[in-house]
Amino acid sequence: MNNMEHLERGKEILKILINNGCEAYLIGEAVCNTILTLPFDEVEITTSATPDMVKGIFGDYKVEDEKEGYVRLYYLGYQFLIGTFKMGSVFKDNRRPLRIHYSKNLHDDLLTRDFTINAIAMSPAGKLTDAYRGFEDIRKKKIKTIGNPKVRFLEEPLRMLIALRFVSELGFRIERRTYRAMKRKSKLLLKLEIETMLKEMKRILNGKYFKKALFLIYDSGIYKRIPVLRNEFKRLANNYRQGSLDTFLACSFVKAGGFNDEWGRISDEPGRLREIVELAMARPKGNFTPQELFFRSLDICLEANKVNRLLKRSHKRDKHIRKAHVNLPIHDISELTFSMNDMRFMTKGRDTFNDEIFEKMLMKVLVRELPNNYHDLRDFVTSSLGGYLGESFLLSLNQEPVPEVYEREENPPFKDTESDVWDEYPLPETPAFPTSLSNTVNYSEPVRDNKFEDLEAKIRKLELQNLEMKLSRDVESLVGQNLEMLKEMKYIDGAEKVLVSRELKEIYRNLITDVDPKLRPLKDTGKINKERNEPKYEKED
Repeated sequence: MNNMEHLERGKEILKILINNGCEAYLIGEAVCNTILTLPFDEVEITTSATPDMVKGIFGDYKVEDEKEGYVRLYYLGYQFLIGTFKMGSVFKDNRRPLRIHYSKNLHDDLLTRDFTINAIAMSPAGKLTDAYRGFEDIRKKKIKTIGNPKVRFLEEPLRMLIALRFVSELGFRIERRTYRAMKRKSKLLLKLEIETMLKEMKRILNGKYFKKALFLIYDSGIYKRIPVLRNEFKRLANNYRQGSLDTFLACSFVKAGGFNDEWGRISDEPGRLREIVELAMARPKGNFTPQELFFRSLDICLEANKVNRLLKRSHKRDKHIRKAHVNLPIHDISELTFSMNDMRFMTKGRDTFNDEIFEKMLMKVLVRELPNNYHDLRDFVTSSLGGYLGESFLLSLNQEPVPEVYEREENPPFKDTESDVWDEYPLPETPAFPTSLSNTVNYSEPVRDNKFEDLEAKIRKLELQNLEMKLSRDVESLVGQNLEMLKEMKYIDGAEKVLVSRELKEIYRNLITDVDPKLRPLKDTGKINKERNEPKYEKED
């Protein structure tokens, strides 16, 4: 987001409020960071206009209620937090305002602010109103409350975390009197809900000077008042090692005994963080199973082991983990030679147990109980289907008619509708399948004693026929496209097409059967290639 444009839009809002008879100024982080020439996340405006007046003035824009006395305005693609001048507040339970007294005077509002560096007001023309010497404290890199720090922290304990956020993001130091008050009033943080602390804590943990803030968190005893995270703050303070936000959270959760949904919201990827925590707790020594390496991914496994290593539950095993991952039989489901589509074709849509069988097959491949070979996997699936549905179901598969696309025809229509090359080179008027595979199955033949073996042979024969059909169609399509390209480029003409066509068919057939494991059984069935490549089946121009 463009900070300069954000600030200019804010000044436009000031002018609109002023034109409607109100006082208005930029204030807070945007002003402080503009002075420091640093980026900022939010632009806050303080004005004499009440929340209802702001809603009326900006009726054409989206305006939402925020905390008491504040609204959020969405203006030309930017957000602005707009608060009304306050004279003072009466607080309940140390943080909830019981009554807020609005004011028409900017100085009344500045007196209620938390820190001097956060109480500099900027007019639309860029003029600063600095009643509490905030500019000087910015120059000295000092964090100091306005008025009595004990009172300020009693009014709103969250201000202690805001001070630590300034330390972590800006590298400032906390003024001595303010720091003493933080140490004495730290127990007030226990009254805060986790939801209230999330935003400030995330900024603290992501700050450029987090190590400096960490020392203060530990030294002041504030870490004891932050549930779930307290143990990790203590560990880091005693043995600091720079790490990511997710590493900090994962260590905290493992130490606390499990993933925490509330604090997990700080993470940019809470789902990934949960996986890391669960895996780290399940495998404290980093001995990940092939299934975990496959499903959780190498990155998750390495991070989980890193967490355990930081917590001294494991040794560094990155090299071992990477090697185990490389040695997996497959690294993606798409690498299985027998796919879910193959299974659906086998069961003809009756897929009640398909997911369960497929998962078992995958698990066996991962632990090398089953080789990743098309026929072995198909045999496993066939056997599993028989176990789930009985032999009668397997027999019923063989009693259904072959799908229309696989029925034999006198003249198989292999014509490619996107090219007229087949008009010049018609296919031979021979059976679509090799002689050795073209014997149709007699379904009326009585089942022999070895029913299962007979069924296996029939299923295998049908599959080979289907594969041959697909292979022939693909080869013809490739050859046709190549002939057209060569003809357009004027490399071949007339009788040359016959020779080129014959060579291309053989090349493509050998290539495809080499690279596709499912089609390797067809590699040695060269009769059909030979027959189709005979000159009598080619047509010259």
